[in-house]
Amino acid sequence: MDIFGEVKNEIRSREGCMSLELLQSQHEGKTILWTISSWMSDADLESYRKSDLFQKTWSAVKPLFSGKARAWTLNPIESEA
Repeated sequence: MDIFGEVKNEIRSREGCMSLELLQSQHEGKTILWTISSWMSDADLESYRKSDLFQKTWSAVKPLFSGKARAWTLNPIESEA
């Protein structure tokens, strides 16, 4: 959560980032953190994923995971704006 606090404003200010959230759940005594971000286009997300900011953040966060990281790309069917 500290790392998220350090980089959230930089991520949110990236071109095409419409929103970024950090969520937490508890499952079988384990804390699970989720990030959800919305991007204007796949190209904007891909640009972020190739950025130095992402590489730096990912290299700091990945060792903290207790298991394999998973990511999904979801496309909205209906949303409120």
